[in-house]
Amino acid sequence: MTVTGGVGVAGAMRTGRPQRSTRSKIIRRLVIPLVILLALLIAADFGAAAIFEYQVSKKAREQLDLTDDPSVTVHGFPFLTQALSGDYDHVTVDADGVPVQDTLQDLAIHADLTGVHAPKLFDLIGGGGGSITVDHVTGQVKVKAADLNRAVQAKDVPGLGAVSDLTIEPVEGSSASADRPGKSAGVKLCGTVAFAGQDTDICVSGQIQLGDGGKMTVVPKSVDVRNSVLNGPIAGSIQQQILSRFAVTVDPGVLPFKVRPTGVFVEDGALAVQGEADNITLSKG
Repeated sequence: MTVTGGVGVAGAMRTGRPQRSTRSKIIRRLVIPLVILLALLIAADFGAAAIFEYQVSKKAREQLDLTDDPSVTVHGFPFLTQALSGDYDHVTVDADGVPVQDTLQDLAIHADLTGVHAPKLFDLIGGGGGSITVDHVTGQVKVKAADLNRAVQAKDVPGLGAVSDLTIEPVEGSSASADRPGKSAGVKLCGTVAFAGQDTDICVSGQIQLGDGGKMTVVPKSVDVRNSVLNGPIAGSIQQQILSRFAVTVDPGVLPFKVRPTGVFVEDGALAVQGEADNITLSKG
């Protein structure tokens, strides 16, 4: 009885192994095709997104009068569900190194497009004909430190040498920001200047103010200097010399998609003007 029982248990164990092996094969046969299908769907999703981004980039280049295609990113996943309907929730457009006139040579352009309505997927694949309409646009133009430095250098102030290594910083506690731009924003501009025969570190504090047509005017209010003789705030004629050098206006030109300027803000390395527009159309020509 004991021997017979032992053989029975062993037989049961041997019988269980083929069952587990068969189950594993079935699972593999089901999972592998699903993984392949998922990979194909993801690849198709990214491919369709690339087609859409390319078409929007071409139209945005014409609209913004750029020499190169801007970078376009469509947000939201999966993309195919948006492409099949022709409605896209959120698209961003970015361009860098955009020149305007002689002074501003490296503007950065950013636009958030919400409620984008475009030709459906098969029309895009066939050549992207037709217009793209946008319910709402928030656009920004940023003036970087090197461009602002050129505007500062263009002002000739007797006794004050060229400003180098200019930096731009927001003022702590300023109410204006990228989320809430205002008619003015606190700014701190620092650099090095040759003054009285010495390299002098200077920091000018003040505001930028929104002017007509999206122009930004720097209104300097105080200055700190540091060299082997001076260290801290200064006043009088020396202060006025430095402040007058930094009292400049920059005109970044028409904002992206002709949005109406609504406010300014300051971030590390740039002054920015922002605006909004509703119901715009992107089309060839």
